[in-house]
Amino acid sequence: MEHHIKHKTSCRWFISVSSRIAASFALLVAACSSGADSDQAPNAPLSTPMALVVNQGDTTLTTVRLDGKSPVVLATLSLGSAQPDAIGGVAFSLGEWIFVTNTASNNVATIDPIGSTVPILESFLTKNPLDPRVKIGQRPTGIYRDPVDQEVLWTMNDGDITTGLDTVANCPRGGSVSVLHNSHLGVGGEKPRVTSIACLSGTGAHFIAFSRPPVTPQQLAFVSSSTTGMISVLLPVPTADGAVAWSEFNVKIDLCDSAKETALGHPACDTDVLTPNHAVPSGMFWSKSTGKIYSYLAGYGVIVEIDPASLTMTTKRVDVPGVWSVEVTPNGRFLFLAGETVASDPGKVIGRFGLVDLTQPTLGLVSHNLDHVRPSQFRFTADGNRLYVTQSNATIGLTPQQAAALDKDKLYVFDATPWPGSFPLLSRIDLPPVGALGVHGIDLWVTGPKGAGSAKGIVVTNAPHIGNGSVSLIDATDYTITATIPVGKWPKQVSVYYAGLVASDNQATPTW
Repeated sequence: MEHHIKHKTSCRWFISVSSRIAASFALLVAACSSGADSDQAPNAPLSTPMALVVNQGDTTLTTVRLDGKSPVVLATLSLGSAQPDAIGGVAFSLGEWIFVTNTASNNVATIDPIGSTVPILESFLTKNPLDPRVKIGQRPTGIYRDPVDQEVLWTMNDGDITTGLDTVANCPRGGSVSVLHNSHLGVGGEKPRVTSIACLSGTGAHFIAFSRPPVTPQQLAFVSSSTTGMISVLLPVPTADGAVAWSEFNVKIDLCDSAKETALGHPACDTDVLTPNHAVPSGMFWSKSTGKIYSYLAGYGVIVEIDPASLTMTTKRVDVPGVWSVEVTPNGRFLFLAGETVASDPGKVIGRFGLVDLTQPTLGLVSHNLDHVRPSQFRFTADGNRLYVTQSNATIGLTPQQAAALDKDKLYVFDATPWPGSFPLLSRIDLPPVGALGVHGIDLWVTGPKGAGSAKGIVVTNAPHIGNGSVSLIDATDYTITATIPVGKWPKQVSVYYAGLVASDNQATPTW
């Protein structure tokens, strides 16, 4: 069945059900406006937005529908044998395929979410059947949608957990990246396949950012390697059959900083880019506001700017001491940082939120603090106006006073429109308790104008350390929990999908 994208003019939001999931339930909110939540083929069997819940404890994916129809749980798909934290990441393509990496079995699950009445697990990609040298590498962790050709996906293959070498792809110096391609679901559509693999010169966790025309004449991929402390530049290489392969360019960016190295008690940098340093790149970000790429160097506590046109670091950088989670805001203006301080006051944990305005001539960190908060996962709406942050319940390393005062099992909602001058907190939402060792994952159902939608609903997972977890559906208007639905073990991640999401450019940021 061929799916043609059409405009859908009505939809329904969360169901109201008991936590035990009674057989009957009532619809909570009806009729979203013509700024619809999904562009769905009228003859597609499954025409609903859904939450894809990653159950890390049993290596499954539970799909929960968000439109108020029954059954609320569409399917639970096994993505391999149960192994702790085996599922690396979830990504969607413009062709409506869903991809999920498995770090334990070195493959990528391909899922058809709309071709039947329930999502279908089509296959596990391991290699290209026409060329076994082209494959999914070892330990694929993150998976990213290509920002230019959105029918292309990239996996970061971090290699052997001890050496960092990709022994599956026979990479002698580091890990690898694999490139997947597909087209639309249905008749005439191209099913997902692995089209290229490129060995990297660095080891450790890999992160990627892309430069885009016209900043560079062609798209380039910049891949950091955390243990080596370098960035590989990947170039597109046309092949004889008209396809595109990707290959590591001979120019590499050495992130070593002699002043930082010696301050940490290590020797100064040498001239060999492959000599490991202690920069520890832990995030790569493209800013559409500046046309530059930014890398967060956790080992040095600094953010550096990279000019993709010259393939060099610029002089613009800013020290950001502490440990942070970092992401670029949807408009590309700010780098947003979330962290905490536990040493300055034995009576409280201080949540730290930082903003770096990338458009300024000199980079600087603007900080906002919030007591008794340990920021965990966060998401921005596509319009960039709202930030949603879950809190960590962990008390390890805290004083008894800090642990007792910690704000646990909460979702914070912030107004991002007055940044960087102020950091208004709009709401604190109580979540189902998961205990000190539990976690909450989050994603948003974003609807509205293309590339500038706001949250219609919030999906939060509740993952206790022992036993099965649940997923809570929250109305983004009044912040009420409208349903809490049992799922599998250790549901640490969730991604909201609907047909047309990629085309509408309304996925929440970040997408990990």
